[in-house]
Amino acid sequence: MTIQWNKVTWYSKLLAVILFVLTFYVAFSLGASWGENKTKINPTIIPTITSKGFSIPPPAGYAIDESYTYQALGPGKDIKGIKFTIPASLRAGTNLSSDSYISVETIPGAINSCSAEIYLGNPKSAGFTDENGHRFSVATSSDVAAGNRYDETVYATPFTNGCLAVRYFIHYGAIENYPAGTIKQFDEQALLNQFDKIRHTLVVE
Repeated sequence: MTIQWNKVTWYSKLLAVILFVLTFYVAFSLGASWGENKTKINPTIIPTITSKGFSIPPPAGYAIDESYTYQALGPGKDIKGIKFTIPASLRAGTNLSSDSYISVETIPGAINSCSAEIYLGNPKSAGFTDENGHRFSVATSSDVAAGNRYDETVYATPFTNGCLAVRYFIHYGAIENYPAGTIKQFDEQALLNQFDKIRHTLVVE
C-alpha cells in the first residue's frame, strides 16, 4: 500500500497522533532527566568563610557580619573579626536578647602574648582546652547594667598571623524585671551547647 502524503487519510491521521505522542514523551523524558542532573550537579552547599589562617562554615539561620569589630575594650583596642548573631527562633518568648552572638576574632602579631584574657575587660581565667591539635586558653567575663546581664566566654589560641579567639557573647534581661508569665528563662546550657558545636567547626591553620 502506497501512502499518499499529500492526502489526509485515516492512516495519516493515526501516524500524526503517534508522532505527537512520541514527541511529547521524548520531550518530557529529556526535561525530567535535565532537572535530575541539575539537582545532582548543583546541590545545596553551605559555603565556608575563609580568612587568613582559619575557616568556618556559617551556622544555619545565623546572621553573618564579616565587617564586625569588637569595641568594648575602649578606644584604640578594637578587635576585628566575623560575627554570627543568633536567629530569632532561639530567643522567641524568652529573656534572651537578639544581639547575642558567637564570633571569630583575631589580633595580628600577638602570638607570644596570645591568651583569652587579652580579649576581655575583666577576665577570669577558666584554664585550657585542647581541640583539633590546638590548645585554647579560656576566660570568662560578666557584667550587669540596668537590668541587663552580659556574659562572655573566650577561647583563644596562637595561629599563623597572631592570636585567634572565639567569643560567646550572651546578653539577656533579668527575668524578674518582666511581668509574671509573659516570658520564660532562656535555656543557657542549650545555647552554650550550640555555640560549642559551631566552635568545633572552626579550622585553624
